[in-house]
Amino acid sequence: MNDSAPLIRIVVGSMRPVRVGDQIAAAVSEVIADATGARVEIVDLADLRLPMLDEPAMPALGNYQNTHTKAWAEIVSEADGIVFVTPQYNGGYPASLKNAIDYLFAEWRDKPALIVSYGGHGGGMSGEQLRSVLEFIGVDLVADNVEITLPRESYGADGRLVDAPEIVQGYADKLETAAKTLDRTLAPQA
Repeated sequence: MNDSAPLIRIVVGSMRPVRVGDQIAAAVSEVIADATGARVEIVDLADLRLPMLDEPAMPALGNYQNTHTKAWAEIVSEADGIVFVTPQYNGGYPASLKNAIDYLFAEWRDKPALIVSYGGHGGGMSGEQLRSVLEFIGVDLVADNVEITLPRESYGADGRLVDAPEIVQGYADKLETAAKTLDRTLAPQA
């Protein structure tokens, strides 16, 4: 992969111990990398382990005190584009993702991004709620949300997807179109 290629970071929004967001993100990353030629990295909020927002000042001031906040700000700032992968929990997106978004402010402004939601009915409600928040803080959502439906039979006895790549491949056309739109807005960081 070309080191000067744009960097797209895929944020896994779920931190639940038994989840499928990491599987969806891995499969989505392959489609996006193939469609764009960009460098694609997965950022898993379960690995990042941000505590509930604990900065003493509002994020709009950019005066971050905590090491974990500074690391998260760098992850977002270094990315040319972001893909948010979110489940739908009780009609909305997870608190872990809202918390991660709320840590920062300026880093989100004009950042090109996509939303990929998933759930039993495609996660449309979570995607729309997330879109509303991201638009409010100035994220540049460059394409329609991609909604991935996960039928009950796609889960194994362990609660994980039996074949995430096959499921995501069923949405490859929508993902490729969205990824190419994102790619056209990206410029490598200097």
